[in-house]
This record gives sequence, structure tokens and C-alpha cells, in this order.
Amino acid sequence: VEKLVFRDLRGKVLYFLNRLSKKFGIEENGYQKIDFPLTHQELANMIGATREAVSLTLQELSNEGILVTSRRMVMIHIGKAMKELA
Repeated sequence: VEKLVFRDLRGKVLYFLNRLSKKFGIEENGYQKIDFPLTHQELANMIGATREAVSLTLQELSNEGILVTSRRMVMIHIGKAMKELA
């Protein structure tokens, strides 16, 4: 809980997706694939943010190659995510 409370939105999104990937992820080409549908609204509700802010953050992370997203899954680059979360 402490890690979700004291991080900025980017850190919260990365931390939460990293936790999901550890629990439900399947490794694929250096990424952890979270293969279940998760809407931006659901993610926002889980971390206490607005959907709009989460959408912008996910887009930034995607542009930087940390995430790959589609309608049904999210893939997180573990090396890049861990470097940023450190």
C-alpha cells in the first residue's frame, strides 16, 4: 500500500502492472504479458486516479517501449519497468 500511496501516477501504474504481471503474467520476448481484459477505468479505480490521467500515462509508457497495450492485454517490459521503479 505504501508504494501505491507515495508514488506519482506513473509509478503507481508501473507498480500495479508489475504486481499483476508477477501474479498473472506469462513471459514473452522480454515482456510479461498480462492476458486478461483490464480497462483504463478499472485500472484507474484500483490505483485511485482518473481514467483520463491513466490513459495518458499508459500512452507515454507505450511510446517509451515500457508497455505494449491492446484491447485484451498489456505487456510490460520487465527490465525497463524495474529500472524505473528502483
